Amino acid sequence: MTSSVDGLVTGLDTTSIINQLMTLEAAPQTRLKTKVSEQQTLTSAYQAINAKVLAVGNAVKDLQTATTWTAVKATASSSSVSVATSSTALSGTATFDVSSLATTHVLTSAVPANGTPATGSSLDIVFADKTVNVNVTTNTAQGVADAINGANAGVRASVLTTTNGQVLQFSATGTGAAKSFSINGLANSTSVMTQGADGVITVGNPNAGGFKITSADNTYTGLIPGVTVTANKVDTGITVSTSPDSSKATSAMQALVSAVNSALSTIDAASAYNPTTKTSAPLAGNTLVRSLRDQLLGAVSKGTDGGTSFAANGVSLDRNGQVKFDATAFQNSLAADPTGTKAALSTTLGGRFSTISDDTTNSTTGKLTLVIQNGNTYVRRLTDQISDWDDRLAAKKVALQRQYTNLETALGKLKDQSSWLSGQLSSLSA
Repeated sequence: MTSSVDGLVTGLDTTSIINQLMTLEAAPQTRLKTKVSEQQTLTSAYQAINAKVLAVGNAVKDLQTATTWTAVKATASSSSVSVATSSTALSGTATFDVSSLATTHVLTSAVPANGTPATGSSLDIVFADKTVNVNVTTNTAQGVADAINGANAGVRASVLTTTNGQVLQFSATGTGAAKSFSINGLANSTSVMTQGADGVITVGNPNAGGFKITSADNTYTGLIPGVTVTANKVDTGITVSTSPDSSKATSAMQALVSAVNSALSTIDAASAYNPTTKTSAPLAGNTLVRSLRDQLLGAVSKGTDGGTSFAANGVSLDRNGQVKFDATAFQNSLAADPTGTKAALSTTLGGRFSTISDDTTNSTTGKLTLVIQNGNTYVRRLTDQISDWDDRLAAKKVALQRQYTNLETALGKLKDQSSWLSGQLSSLSA
């Protein structure tokens, strides 16, 4: 490794001299680093706008989803039932009685005061469609309960201490008639505490064209297509109704308008000029982003394909260059003409925003995508050049250090020779 010898002979600060020379040598590399920083600032601004416009495209997709415009809401006239709708729910009304609720099958068996609760080494749990044999390894009340619980056969057992002694209680793990069971192999017979049964709702008069529907879990799906009714208690004269729900379409429309306004605000911030400080944002005067802003606003200002304004549908432009959404006007328009409102906002306006988003952000052909890719390529090329300069400057510094070290060494030798000659001349004179 080459090092300098600071001013041993000359008194020069060679390290400082070399550093100043290296600063001059590094000027081209410094300019390259400045270009990289400037390009990264531009690319960041483009990427921010790109992300916002991509969000506009995604908001359009949500708006154009079929279920956004066909959503319905359900209401019930009584708290005896709860209702839920699916994406396929249709509008309609159903009136019915909750005649009975589904019940859980429960058996009990007294534990013998003397002797074992099971007559043998196993028990049979008998269902309507199967029999499950359970081995009993510990023939006690708790042993029987543990054996049944460990079998996971759809029955849970517990030991209860009552005023009449211990009792084994057996409960189905679900409701409904199909989960009813009996148990064979116990020393004492079982008693049915609760008979497992399906719930029943009655629609109209069964003797005059009405009908009954049963459910093992108190949930009914056939009354109105796409609507689930869950019975909570017995009641009569319950009415469940479904009607169009505009809240989903309203939220989707509001989300699209918010996404467009966010994109416009990001464009404005990236292309602004401050006359007071006389400073410009990275994309001030940029034709690409200025054109993009005009397109976003133009999609609204053009109005429908029939030449009418979107204002009647709840969408307009304000004086500040932003898109305004009037939810009340939108819902009124949707109630009066659902097909026309959907066509104007989802198909026409949404289609325009979708085209703008794809033209801008498409992963292979998007205008901003290509600009960002080119900027990244430019930065990589500059970074390679900066790296080359690192090697070149390192070699230059070594050369300068060697040069000044050699200078000090050579001057040191000359000084030594001068001292020797001075000594010799002094000797001769003496």
